Amino acid sequence: MAMRKALDRRPGPLPDIQTDDDSVSFTFDLADLEARLIVRCDGHGDVFIRIPEVERRPPYPFTAGD
Repeated sequence: MAMRKALDRRPGPLPDIQTDDDSVSFTFDLADLEARLIVRCDGHGDVFIRIPEVERRPPYPFTAGD
């Protein structure tokens, strides 16, 4: 089991904030995961959260046929 990191209580970078008609999207970079978290709030009060798929690179610079 992985050990949890202690919270440092320092504020992180501000999210990227975008508006589209009646919705607002906040995009956060997740540094440890090399991914992004997107939170979208629409005009009806609904909240949608997603982490888009990230292109994974193989850990070694060669293929299985090498």
